[in-house]
Amino acid sequence: MIIWIDILTPKQILFFTPLIQDLEAKGHEVLTTSRKYLEVELLASLKGLDLTFVGRHGGASLMEKLKASCERTLHLSDYVRKLGINYAVSFSSPECARVAFGMNVKHFCISDSPNSEKVCQLTIPLSDTLLTPQVIPSSVWRKYGISEDRIVTYNALDTAVWLKRRPKESARKEDYGLDASKKTITIRLEESQAYYIPPSAESYTNKLLDSLLLNFPDCEIFVLGRYAIQIEAVKKAYGPKVKIVKNAVDGAGLLSVSDVFIGRGSTMAQEAALLGVPSVSASPGWGKDGFWTEKFLISEGLLDRPESIEGIISKVGEFLQDETHKKNLQRHAKRVLEHMEDPIGVMVKTLEKSALEDRIL
Repeated sequence: MIIWIDILTPKQILFFTPLIQDLEAKGHEVLTTSRKYLEVELLASLKGLDLTFVGRHGGASLMEKLKASCERTLHLSDYVRKLGINYAVSFSSPECARVAFGMNVKHFCISDSPNSEKVCQLTIPLSDTLLTPQVIPSSVWRKYGISEDRIVTYNALDTAVWLKRRPKESARKEDYGLDASKKTITIRLEESQAYYIPPSAESYTNKLLDSLLLNFPDCEIFVLGRYAIQIEAVKKAYGPKVKIVKNAVDGAGLLSVSDVFIGRGSTMAQEAALLGVPSVSASPGWGKDGFWTEKFLISEGLLDRPESIEGIISKVGEFLQDETHKKNLQRHAKRVLEHMEDPIGVMVKTLEKSALEDRIL
C-alpha cells in the first residue's frame, strides 16, 4: 500500500521516522511531506529524513495562519492527487486531513493534545481513526465528533517511540558546549506562535529567566528556542548570560546531561521525565483540565508543576541539591518507560488491519 505522512514539527520527525522505517521494511511505500519551518528542516537534515516541503508555517498572525493553511491545502491537493495514495497519516495536520477527506482517502490522526481545540476541530471529525495515549479518556475526544469505536489507544506516551529506540551510549556535557564542572539548567521555550499560547507567555519567560540567573549564578542556563525571532529576542535580552542552541541537537542527549529541566511545552517535559531528569512543567495554555500526559507523569512522581515562578525556583533549588532524588527518579523512570508498549507496533497493526478490510494488501 501507499501511505502519505504529513510531518509538521520536530516531535513528529522523531515519532514518524520509526513508523516510516517499519512500514518500508514490510514492503509498503511511504511518501512524506512537510512545510517550511526552520526546526523541522534542521532536524530532518540531522536525522537524514527526506521530506518534500509543500507550503509554509503561517507564523503568529491568525490571518497569516489561515492564508498559509489554505494555500498549503491547495498545493498539497495538486501534489498528492498524482501519487495514488491509499491512506493518509498525520499528527493532526489540518491540511492533510482536509486533502484526504476531499480525495475520499482514510486519514489516520495521531494526537495527544486534546487541549489544542481548534486543530482538533479541524482534523478529528475528518479522520477515520484516532490513535492516542491510553491516559487520555475517550470522553475528552468524543466531543470533537469521533465515536468510541474509531479511537485506538496505546499504553504509552508518544515520547516512548524514540526513547525506547535511543542508543545506549551516554552523552557528555562537552558534546553540547557545556562546562562539565557546572550544573546545567535546561529550559525549552514555549510554542510562541501557537494560537493557544496567551500573550503574556513571553514576559513570563523573561521573568523566569531573570529569576534563574539571579538565584543560580553558578549554573549554566541552556535555552532551547523554537523560532528565529524568539531566539534573537533571547540573545538580545541576555547575551552571553545564557547558552542558546543554534542548530538542531539530539534533545534526549542534551536532556540526559542536564541537571534540571524546565519545560514551557509538553513534549520535552515528557522526554525529560521519562529519562529521569528532575523536571518542572511551566507550560502555558494549561487550561482547566491540564495536559493529560503531564498529569500522568505528575501522578507518577516524575514531573512537578509549581504554581508560580517562586515555586519553580524553589523546586529547582531542591533538585540541584538532592542527588539521591535524581538517582531514585532515574530508576523509577526506567521502570515506567519499560512498561510502556511501543506505539509504532499499534500504528502498523491498525494500518494493515484497515488495508485488509479494504482489500488493499
